[in-house]
Amino acid sequence: MKLGIVQGRLIQCPPGKLQWFPQEDWKSEFYIAASLGLENIELIAERSHNENNPIWSNEGVKKLVDLTKRTGVKIHTLCNDHIVDYSLVKNPDVLSQNLRLIERASMLECNKYVLPFFENSELNMENYESYIHPLNIIADKCREAGMIVCIETILDAKDLIFVLDKLNNNNIKAVFDTGNRIAFGHNLHDDIILLGDKIHHVHIKDKNKENENVVLGTGLVNFSSVFTALKKINFQKSYTFETNRGKNPIRTANYNIALTNYFHEESFEEN
Repeated sequence: MKLGIVQGRLIQCPPGKLQWFPQEDWKSEFYIAASLGLENIELIAERSHNENNPIWSNEGVKKLVDLTKRTGVKIHTLCNDHIVDYSLVKNPDVLSQNLRLIERASMLECNKYVLPFFENSELNMENYESYIHPLNIIADKCREAGMIVCIETILDAKDLIFVLDKLNNNNIKAVFDTGNRIAFGHNLHDDIILLGDKIHHVHIKDKNKENENVVLGTGLVNFSSVFTALKKINFQKSYTFETNRGKNPIRTANYNIALTNYFHEESFEEN
């Protein structure tokens, strides 16, 4: 079982910041991840452009590559949070930003490009047609770079399958985020079964009734049911923690790893 973590979740963040680039500590996070036995770190491009994020410079990319070699912690995935604040369909500059970012990700040999379609880029059943053209441009660019586009939406499994069929591009797959989907009232087990091999990336998180990201096992997600469903669809790719840091991010990460391994083994091993 390969486990990764979203960038910044192993470093204590400023108050009120959950999705957060770890600023001057971004290098040390790779060494922390290695000490915990994590296989990869999912990089983030922030909502607002940050020129200090190493993904945006050739020198920064070289440093990232060097860190992966030194620590053994890989980079498979890049998530573009920029679209959460800036609409992909209303601003041509956002499409250009994606194409530039894909070029940067290709330099790191990433194989997954995550697009979270929330807030200003919310993709729903009323507006999905406006996303078909830009998403196909992004997907074709990713294909050239050896990456698969993984989209995360508010849609339940049935509607997401409908939209994926309308996109009609085999280089576009789904992100399954356990916390976000439970927050929208979805049946996680049934959604996993319906989506099947359309799931290409899994975010592990837990949320409570107030839609707050909480420590795994203290919210609404039934992880036994989740991993039972993932076994049924024979999901064999890595899992990425997009988790609450708790009071101590490293202690919390160790707990998350143990909990996830427990439910994975309970669900995947034969009795």
